[in-house]
Amino acid sequence: MGVSSEEVQMMDGNKVQLTIDKLKAEIERQRNLLEEKEQEIEELKKRDGLDCVYDIIASLESYSTEEVLFYAAQILSEVMDTGDVAIYTVANKEYARLFSATSAEARKLGNSIKYVDMDDMYTELKNSRIYVNKTMDAQYPLMASAVYAEEEIRVILMFWGISPERQIQAAVNRLKVIETVLQNAILRASRYMSSFRRKRYLEGTNVLNKEAFKVIVKTFFEAKAKGMTECALVEFVMGYHSYEAISIQIASSIRQTDYMGVMEDGKLYILLSNTDLKNAEVVQKRLKGLGFESLLRETVV
Repeated sequence: MGVSSEEVQMMDGNKVQLTIDKLKAEIERQRNLLEEKEQEIEELKKRDGLDCVYDIIASLESYSTEEVLFYAAQILSEVMDTGDVAIYTVANKEYARLFSATSAEARKLGNSIKYVDMDDMYTELKNSRIYVNKTMDAQYPLMASAVYAEEEIRVILMFWGISPERQIQAAVNRLKVIETVLQNAILRASRYMSSFRRKRYLEGTNVLNKEAFKVIVKTFFEAKAKGMTECALVEFVMGYHSYEAISIQIASSIRQTDYMGVMEDGKLYILLSNTDLKNAEVVQKRLKGLGFESLLRETVV
């Protein structure tokens, strides 16, 4: 016995209604999760008196995108009550590069770390938990947290110098609030910095135009003056070489975190991030080996 057209329409209607009901249930579930998260944050703020922390972290929105990752370290230092904060940006799925730090102590792990080999810390971070150095291992920060995008770690926040007298749980609660509020500002900055160059290259090169490069150099040198980073500016002695020729020849000799660009004087420069003058001299020697003479500039030209 066949199925009538009315019965077919009824079955189709039931399927549609079932789909709608499932969507409504999922929307309601997501709404409840969001409300729970907001309540959790409010409870944490009340429990630890963190209203001021929320306001301070939210103030990062007032900074330009280029400045966020520098000033985040300074603000984190204030709200976590420690002078030793480092921010590392993930260069690939194994290594992270120091972007800014508030002290020599916070720089002690070095400019580049293979964070996946930092077993205890990595295990906690990849599972979206805050790492606490309970054994006080000197090779690890006292506390660490991560900022994620598409379930991948993009930025790692590290803290030293937190007084052992302070309750660890109170510090963890504080950092939970910071993570939530900081997420959007840091990801906005991190994504911006990663796409900054390709949108502002001179045609046919990986050289930033003078407007873009000026912004980057100014931001780095202002952060350097405040002790938040190290950087150096290397000027090429151009000779008969073109921007394109130089950029192609040295592309494999500079790091992803360095910037190449032109300034108002029409000359070509490399901004070496997290590099002091001593290490900048090493870069100079490497460039000379490739056939390029260069000069070190300690100030913005």
